[in-house]
Amino acid sequence: MWNRQFISLCLILLAAGLVTAPIELLFPVYVEEALGKTVWFAALLRAIPIALGGLFALVGGALSDRLGRKSTLILGMTGALVVGVVFISKQPLLIWGVLCYQGVASGFRTAGGQSYLISAVDANRLGFAAAVYFMTYTFGGSVGSAIGGELIDRFNYGVVGGGTIFVMVLLILVALILLPRLPRGDYRRGSFTQMLVGYGEMLRRREIRLLLGMRFLPTYSWGTVSLLLPVLIARASGVKLAGYYGASRDLFAACCQLISGRICDVVGAKSTALVATCLVALSVVLMTLNTGSTTLLFVLGVFGAGAAWSVSITMPRLIDEFFATEEKGRGVGITHLAWSSGFLSGHMVGGRLESVSISLPFAVASGMVVISAILAFQLWRSGKMKKACTH
Repeated sequence: MWNRQFISLCLILLAAGLVTAPIELLFPVYVEEALGKTVWFAALLRAIPIALGGLFALVGGALSDRLGRKSTLILGMTGALVVGVVFISKQPLLIWGVLCYQGVASGFRTAGGQSYLISAVDANRLGFAAAVYFMTYTFGGSVGSAIGGELIDRFNYGVVGGGTIFVMVLLILVALILLPRLPRGDYRRGSFTQMLVGYGEMLRRREIRLLLGMRFLPTYSWGTVSLLLPVLIARASGVKLAGYYGASRDLFAACCQLISGRICDVVGAKSTALVATCLVALSVVLMTLNTGSTTLLFVLGVFGAGAAWSVSITMPRLIDEFFATEEKGRGVGITHLAWSSGFLSGHMVGGRLESVSISLPFAVASGMVVISAILAFQLWRSGKMKKACTH
């Protein structure tokens, strides 16, 4: 697992997370303070890269299978380079254009990065490797957010924006030189159009449809929860407790990533995904029944975040299992589309339903993740049936 390809990939992600996190975290504050716009305006702008990232992950997956993992990843990193303009410009139209490009590039980065991971690591170590992969970006983001906040407080937003552009130029050059290129296979002889058409064939396979349902439904639920829980905690007990909730949630989720990655490598991805999805369902159902208790929402939110990340950790192994060698990039692309669609719709629908009744968005989220648990069981059962038939 600890080969040159994997270590180089993680170090690049660590640096990218450190550099870009302040802009992602403090963008709503910048919109309100520097542009004089509302937080809702910032939320609409933030929705752009999420939506485009999901759509262009399909294109990124095809590019990864056609041009190679490294080339697609580096192309995706250019989005993090230009996003520094966000903290320099005060023109909403230019910021909108930058965020559109960032969204497109993020789809390439996701498809290239995760397919590089799958190709660089042995399948029997992929669960733990995925945990380390996701944690490096998260850890880099945590450190970067703290540094970025200090720099903005001492100087201004423009310093962080300009620094992001400068460091990302250096990081892309480092990646071009030091990130090993994976061996090219004969499967890349197909045209780019053939790669895109291949998505239709994938969707005809039952296990792929089950996998996409498992990716969309719990992510919808967690999109709703991640939007509403900090708001409910802040309303009841203040912003300070909401901040502690976020810190506790991320710390617990990081621990769960490592543990779940190990379990995934030992017992298998399908079993791990089934148990983790059931735990997400349990946490969201209990939230629905206890929206008036700040303490329970805090505890259930932390627990649910760990379970939700445990589901995500299984995805690289499931992609490796259900997609052929020539499909790995597109496998990442189509599952990322399911993730981004779920997260964005959970945010938007959950925010709208909250104005009707505080319990309603949680009830809808509960239904979604319960259905996902049923799909996870069907996927797990199909694997057991295939083994039984083989014997």
